[in-house]
Amino acid sequence: MFSKKYLYHYLLWAAVTISLAVDSLWMFDKQPLVYAAYVPCKLLIQAAIVYFNLNFLIPKFFYPKKTRWLYWILVTFLLAFTGLLNFLQEYLAWKHFNVTGPDNLLKMYLLNCQMPFRFLVFSALLKATVDYYKQNEYLKQVEFKKATAELNFLKAQVNPHFLFNTLNNLYALILEKSDKSAECVLMLADIMKYLLAEGKEDRVLLQKEIELLKNYTALERLRKPGAEITFTVSGEPENHFITPLLLLPFVENAFKYGLNTVSKNGFVRIAIACNEKEVQLVVENNVPPAINSEAVHSMGIGIENVKQRLDLLYKGKYQLTIMDETASFTVNLQLQTK
Repeated sequence: MFSKKYLYHYLLWAAVTISLAVDSLWMFDKQPLVYAAYVPCKLLIQAAIVYFNLNFLIPKFFYPKKTRWLYWILVTFLLAFTGLLNFLQEYLAWKHFNVTGPDNLLKMYLLNCQMPFRFLVFSALLKATVDYYKQNEYLKQVEFKKATAELNFLKAQVNPHFLFNTLNNLYALILEKSDKSAECVLMLADIMKYLLAEGKEDRVLLQKEIELLKNYTALERLRKPGAEITFTVSGEPENHFITPLLLLPFVENAFKYGLNTVSKNGFVRIAIACNEKEVQLVVENNVPPAINSEAVHSMGIGIENVKQRLDLLYKGKYQLTIMDETASFTVNLQLQTK
């Protein structure tokens, strides 16, 4: 009953009670019992119209636009009726104590309408303000749930795509009857362990994400032992947290649509640099041969998924630059992590 939700109600009515009690102290000196009945009755009348307006009239007649005209009529009658109750209460009190009231009874009635009018206006404004913030909060929650659902969908697409590419690598090694097949299986096991353990988290240490990229790059090296594949890390990645599987598609894209489309002269250069507040990823790869039209067309599409995730998770906190040149395709991501 005494929850924080109703704290402001309690404080408001406590203030009103004190005000009424002080204004009516002249009764206390004459008849304390009448005074003790007068103040609660006055308070009860004002509280009744406020909560009748807030909990019934406004939701039932004001919010639906079709019945808003009826709301104003009902509020007018409610105000007139409450003013009459206040008038009768005042009039009977004056008669009981033989106190001379105003000569003009109409003026006296209108004065007694002022209090309920003020309460109705105040409560309506308060209701409108609270509902406005509730609506905003509801819209934020809806937007958050929508973004979360979209993010989960995008995230779910990463794992099957990544697994498919890795199994392709393993299949190629098996066909070649390579002695490195067993090593590839162990690396794949480590990667799958990461996907299951860390892939569902909101944030992971950047160092763990780098280990994933290194394992994936090592798998690709097994397929292309003579290719130029470099991976450098500078700074202190252990001081940064990042969304899991965020960087992986950039690296996958470089191998799938770059290095793996040529038999020689292909390259992938990966560099991660960390400073105090930012992480930078630069991935550069050869462009596919013009004859491979599918790879040429798909080279940029492979990172669209990541761009959507970046917009959802790091909006205003990242800069993504893509340079599609004659001999190379470069992705430069600068990400604020703190």
